[in-house]
Amino acid sequence: IVGAGVTLLLALFFFGRDALSYVRTSTGYVKESVQSSIPMGFQLDRARGMIKDLTFEIRKNMHVIAKEEIEVERFQKQIESAQAALAKDKEALLKLKSDLASGKKTFEYGGRKYTAEQVRTDLANRFERYKTSEATLASLQDIHRARQRSLDAARQKLEGTLAAKRQLQVDVEN
Repeated sequence: IVGAGVTLLLALFFFGRDALSYVRTSTGYVKESVQSSIPMGFQLDRARGMIKDLTFEIRKNMHVIAKEEIEVERFQKQIESAQAALAKDKEALLKLKSDLASGKKTFEYGGRKYTAEQVRTDLANRFERYKTSEATLASLQDIHRARQRSLDAARQKLEGTLAAKRQLQVDVEN
């Protein structure tokens, strides 16, 4: 620590504000000389190893993409099912509402008789379930969009990895 401190003080004394520039330039020369001393065979073996590592990464990305595609499709089916159920529930709500608006005192559904108050209570309960179903659908759609973005990101990552692999293969061939 003392030696490093003394070296730093001497560098600042002799070179002033340019000391950092001299250190960077010297580091660059040392780095270049070390890289140029590495044999070409070693560099090629290193590149081939990197290609193998990228192959593993590509397989991993393909697995992620397949998994995300399945999830996106599953959420799409859930959304379609929820939308159909909502449409059916809305139709039933509108029928109950129109029946209540008719002013009758009793109603018959499925062979059973109900009073206007019972129908009103049922309508209120069904409307609450409808609102919950709408919120659930919105949540499913948000999750679906997030999964789709994740799938797109995985595909872009795969494309980048494939491009890097092709570039390394070309470099090795050259």
